[in-house]
Amino acid sequence: MRRFTAALLVVFVSAIAAPSRQKAEDISLADPALAVRWNEVVNEIAFAEDQFQTFKGVRAHAMMHLAMHDALNAIVPFYRQYAYHDRDVFAHPVAAAVQAAHDVVLAQYPAAQARLSEELARWLSQIPDGGRKTRGIELGKKTATAILAARAADHWDFQGSYSFSSELGAYQTTPPWNGFVLQPGFRFATPFGLRAAEQFRPDPPPQLGTREYAEAYNEVKSFGRVDSPVRTPDQTGYAVWWTEFTEGSLNRLARQLVAQRTIHLWRATRLFALLNMSMFDGYLANWDSKYEYNHWRPWTAIREADRDSNPATEPDSGWEPLRPTPPFPEYVSAHAAVCSASFETLARTFGDHVSFTMKTTTAPPEMPTRSFRSFSAAAAECADSRVRLGWHFRYSTDSGLILGRKVASWLAENDLTFSAGRLKEP
Repeated sequence: MRRFTAALLVVFVSAIAAPSRQKAEDISLADPALAVRWNEVVNEIAFAEDQFQTFKGVRAHAMMHLAMHDALNAIVPFYRQYAYHDRDVFAHPVAAAVQAAHDVVLAQYPAAQARLSEELARWLSQIPDGGRKTRGIELGKKTATAILAARAADHWDFQGSYSFSSELGAYQTTPPWNGFVLQPGFRFATPFGLRAAEQFRPDPPPQLGTREYAEAYNEVKSFGRVDSPVRTPDQTGYAVWWTEFTEGSLNRLARQLVAQRTIHLWRATRLFALLNMSMFDGYLANWDSKYEYNHWRPWTAIREADRDSNPATEPDSGWEPLRPTPPFPEYVSAHAAVCSASFETLARTFGDHVSFTMKTTTAPPEMPTRSFRSFSAAAAECADSRVRLGWHFRYSTDSGLILGRKVASWLAENDLTFSAGRLKEP
């Protein structure tokens, strides 16, 4: 059935994208290469600007793919549109998608104009001139304008304010940050798909005097210290391996999977849109939890264990994590949540039990790749890596995994869903 409906897609869009066929064979309208390439382009441009140290890059990814998604589904409505809701069945799909991608990325990264213009021209040159190409370009401009307008006042860059608390268990600055805290105001940004940042807010972390806290404390104290005698070489390796931000590692994996599997352009564009929406909303929900609960990091907790009223915890004033701790509160783990959201999105497209080999830019020389037999296994290792780094308690990574799955599931079930009564999913 999937092959049959994919074949129908090729026939349908080929019919509306001609009459002139001199160059039509240069582009397979069902080929996901267009979505893969533009994902790579925006990823490279975003990383070059700030190395994903802000939330700008993942926002740009999501907006770009949503504009492409809306353009394609204005022509052949497999999925519900997001910000643009008109139709033009005579527009050329490739022209519409590449113009939409170009305009969104240019609006976010005007310094990349020369590169973006060159990329746009390369794709448009493969399409025969004529009314359908012109209509495609115009449609792409409209869908880009729609998503840019929808996100114009989303406050993604609101810095907010933060005051350190002297309350026991409250977050304190860690080396080398000297009081710097990363963007506490981000929790007030507008989600892409969630109703509110706190929609799936986790329960509070365990009380300091409990057995659950002591068990998590002693685990990270033993396995997360820089000179840990119990952490295995494999655990040390993958702790470092997973330190690349998900904007880089999971978009790279998605490009790899889309290119390797039979998945057409409409579905690939939807996947990339949902993937980056889930990352953005995953970060947002995570930031809400972090700054709502303001929980201390292991670095502080282990030094101040003599104050936590728990007889099962012993302080260590010289304890250091495997890598320096990030500058924001502990609960819940951002990497666990966003990895979980990303892998859940991939699982909902390809199925969970998929074997794959993955790369990261932070891979140590002795561990260039990691191989997994399921997306859920990869998410679990991603979360576990934060305990091995000495950054998080186990209850924080466990809660992060649950939060990420909830975010991704909500988006997949409520946004860009199948257009009921129109066409079957290819």
